[in-house]
Amino acid sequence: MYGRERPLQDELYRLLANITRNKRFAGLTLTVQTEFPIDTRRTDVAVLKEPEGIPILIIETKRKVERRGYYKREERFDPYGRAVLGQALSYAALIKEKYNLQVTPAFATANRDAIVLFSPVREPRKYLNWEAVEAGDYENVLEPAAYVSLIHEYYLFDEKNPLREELLQYILDQVARIWQREVLPEAVRKKPGAWLLGKLRYFVDSLSRYYVEDTLLARLTSDERFAADFNALALKAGYKNGLADIVGENYSNVGMLARMMVYALMNKIIFYKVLERHHNLEELKPILRDNPEISSEKYLALLNQRFREAIEKTGDFEQIFITGLFDHIILPEDRDALNEIDELIQLLSEIEVERLGDIIGYIYEELIPAEERHRMGQFYTPQPIAELIAKWCINGNPSALVLGPGCGSGTFEVEAYWLLSYLKTGRKRGVPPGSDVHKSILKQIYALDINPFPAQLTAMNLAMKNVRAPTTEANIITADFFSIIPGQRLIAPYPVMTPSGPRHKEVVFPEGFDAVIGNPPYTRWTEIPRDVQKKIEERLGDLLTKYNLRADVRRGREPGLYVYFIMHAHKFLKPGGRLGMIISDSWLQATYGVDFGRYLLENFKVKALIDISARVFPVPLIGTCIILLEKPAPGEPLEDNKVVFMYLRIPKGGILNVEDILWAINNPEKAKERYWIKVYRQGDIPKDKRWLDLLFELGEILEILKQSSFVKRLSDYFEPARGNTIWSVWAIRHGGRPDVGGEEFFYLTEERAKSMGIPKEFLYPLLPSSRYLRFFTFTQGDWEELRKKGAKCYLFLCHKPRNELPESVKSYIRLGEGPSAQIKLRRRPGETEGKPITESLASQTRRKHSELFFDWYDLGGVMESLVYVTYGFQYWIRFVQAKYQCALDHRILALIPRKEVRFDEIELKALLAYMNSSFVQLQAEVMGRSTGGGMIELDVKPLSNFLVLNVKGLPREDLERLAALFEALEVEARRLEGADAIENIFGSELAKDLTGKENVKEGVPGLFNTVIREIDEKIGEILQMEALVEPVRAMVVELARRRLSRTTKAKSEVLRGSEEQLYRNNKRLRGSPGGADSDPHSTKLTDFM
Repeated sequence: MYGRERPLQDELYRLLANITRNKRFAGLTLTVQTEFPIDTRRTDVAVLKEPEGIPILIIETKRKVERRGYYKREERFDPYGRAVLGQALSYAALIKEKYNLQVTPAFATANRDAIVLFSPVREPRKYLNWEAVEAGDYENVLEPAAYVSLIHEYYLFDEKNPLREELLQYILDQVARIWQREVLPEAVRKKPGAWLLGKLRYFVDSLSRYYVEDTLLARLTSDERFAADFNALALKAGYKNGLADIVGENYSNVGMLARMMVYALMNKIIFYKVLERHHNLEELKPILRDNPEISSEKYLALLNQRFREAIEKTGDFEQIFITGLFDHIILPEDRDALNEIDELIQLLSEIEVERLGDIIGYIYEELIPAEERHRMGQFYTPQPIAELIAKWCINGNPSALVLGPGCGSGTFEVEAYWLLSYLKTGRKRGVPPGSDVHKSILKQIYALDINPFPAQLTAMNLAMKNVRAPTTEANIITADFFSIIPGQRLIAPYPVMTPSGPRHKEVVFPEGFDAVIGNPPYTRWTEIPRDVQKKIEERLGDLLTKYNLRADVRRGREPGLYVYFIMHAHKFLKPGGRLGMIISDSWLQATYGVDFGRYLLENFKVKALIDISARVFPVPLIGTCIILLEKPAPGEPLEDNKVVFMYLRIPKGGILNVEDILWAINNPEKAKERYWIKVYRQGDIPKDKRWLDLLFELGEILEILKQSSFVKRLSDYFEPARGNTIWSVWAIRHGGRPDVGGEEFFYLTEERAKSMGIPKEFLYPLLPSSRYLRFFTFTQGDWEELRKKGAKCYLFLCHKPRNELPESVKSYIRLGEGPSAQIKLRRRPGETEGKPITESLASQTRRKHSELFFDWYDLGGVMESLVYVTYGFQYWIRFVQAKYQCALDHRILALIPRKEVRFDEIELKALLAYMNSSFVQLQAEVMGRSTGGGMIELDVKPLSNFLVLNVKGLPREDLERLAALFEALEVEARRLEGADAIENIFGSELAKDLTGKENVKEGVPGLFNTVIREIDEKIGEILQMEALVEPVRAMVVELARRRLSRTTKAKSEVLRGSEEQLYRNNKRLRGSPGGADSDPHSTKLTDFM
């Protein structure tokens, strides 16, 4: 990888030199130099303060050995490693002494994957072995204890992908401000412990990517016996299709298996280092140090021998050290790979990991990349959320039986553990109970996960709560939740040690649980493995029919897996048992959510629904709510149960405590003064309404609107469609998908159309994306701009039989047909290449309906549309006057006028003014479907039910005033250069408030505060509902805030629980006679983390 690329040093120099050119940073003029001389040595990149030419930042991009008679440079190295950090500090210390500075320059270590930045050091010799510095022996300039201490005191932050201009500019800004003493390093420093997580993350990334992945792939593709053994292990682990379920049919995803193997190895090493402090185990030390010629096979064998000894000597912890498939990691014969493991072992010898609280949860959150967790539909739950749910569900019962389906890293199980420990002993959180209590708690907690890796994390997390006590009573199973029924007996896949020797433990699921808690996977139906889908059908078939909750992908109806988790969990609860889960909030606005709500109302006492404005998961697509349910006794009436709907809007800088929220749930009437709370009698909740309406009482506003004689349904005037080709409209009318079935074929640039020789009569102007609807009108000039920019702005439109077509058109059509097709559909997962356009569902459907379409290539024509509507929007839905007729992509909504409906120019503009008002925005927020990134998508059916102004029944003067306001709206949108930026809609100040971001354009008043306000006020006057204007506008802002909070940085810290304290007075290093105070290089664990 590195040898084929331009040296990182050169690329960093080029970017930094460009950034510093003609700019000042904290008042400083900076220049950049490579190979900056420090006596006989040279630092890779130096940023100099001019005119003195003094370095204020150095960056090392290579690991160097400069011993006399021996010189080596490597671009592949661990930027968190002790040797390269010692090297960078050595250079910084030499610069300090050469220029007689009070402190060293800031220094960084960087490779292509990450950069790690440190602040200036006042006394570098305190950390360095100066003899090793002078000898160029950088592997030995930092003793392990000094290494940890240096990180604790001077680490600032680390970032992935250092070759980013915005990141390098930020680094220069901060370094210059620190140098100028405008800011203290503490103000820039990442959260405590971030360095350790970065180090662990890099260990997994580097070892899997550079060493394990290629070696594993080579063995799998060249050694049939090896591949067969691995496949058997995968089948045994529960993967239906064996190894293919992990690595793909053609081994395209072998990197995933490599990562999971490295995760499992790292977990074992971490846990062994924990155990050796509390059991009579031999200390695990770096292996290479005493065995420099050891092979990788023997190295791994030595590690596995230690793990087996841990099981034998403790008689416990099999589930942590025996993980089946993931135990069979292989390494190349490469000393560097073994050295990375050695460095991890050495680091863990300095830090007591078990003191780090829910370190396994943090590993799950921080180490496993978001895209990996997203593929599994799993996200680490912040501790206060888990505490809230566990406390409510366990409800003070020290004997409660607790089930955690889809346990992930075990966060909920840990909360249940500490709560049960407190209820049994009165001991505070973090104080381990005695052995007998520990065993009894483990007997009460049942956890399962379909993936063996999270199951290992849960076992490890629970075991760390008292590593001196046995965990053989733990009921942690690798299984699909839907394959389990109450009372079922299962044999654990690993043996446990007993006085009579090893045996396989039998886990018996109770007939009823007191609490079911968790964060079920956020997986859509199409992402669920087929065998799991079948199990869901088998377990829940009658209920799915009764409540209309079967997935129907053709209609876009895809209930999340969490819906089925809750339905299946009902069977596991005792009467009076409680269920608490944090789930996606998308169902609150989805059509299927109405049916899911009906199921909940008829099968549970719904105790509370808590919607949270702040995004609590570190993934920008996940909005969440907490649902708290109680199973009624057979025949128990549900109608008089009180249901609490609670919206937690967390102000900027605000904190909410778990105990306060629990108090509010139990005292909703008193809590109304402090929280947004609605209380309903369960029997009064409509079974045909979306629950978002109940949360915000939006239904009342819409009911008032419906009663006005000046309001009609949008469908009285228009037929909404997704796209406006005859094919798209026909498909929507018949319940089909409206896409053309091969944009690669039907969407053309002007250049492409010319090169194919397609005559103009077979081309129609195309609007390919709603992102081009930036204003409130779309003109020919707007379309011409797309054409000039080379956009795909033509639709291939051919409504003729093949025998009447010119040869150039026939030739083009053939490019999308048959096995030799040159234009193909996008490749789907598992396919080696895309299929011909003729095999798309749309093409095949058109071919079947020859009474309408001549063949697969025929889209029928284009229907005139008066209004184009943004199908998906983030800030404001836009109803755009179609001044230039185009064919529309299916992700743009078209309003096609009914045959009997005719509008003059004033009527249409008046209607468009209303459609772009807060009255319609509110309906879009309520009836739309919330999607990723804070977006709302609006489909045909809900749009048909929008309430719009009856422009045929209004006085002309009112119409003219509204039309003038629409024109003013368009003029202002053009002046602002678009109605698609948040500050242009809501204004600069409100935009900051809604997103929590400061980097918005300043000084913009915003359409919402100017022209849209005038439109809103005029509509209130026309409808004689002036009192509704401000409530409607306030509700629009609040619903936008709720959505947009999902797009910002996660704020898991806004909820505060009794998270275990990481504090302790001191930390003894091995071989050290004293504590932290007696060792200048030691650091308190809590200070480090």
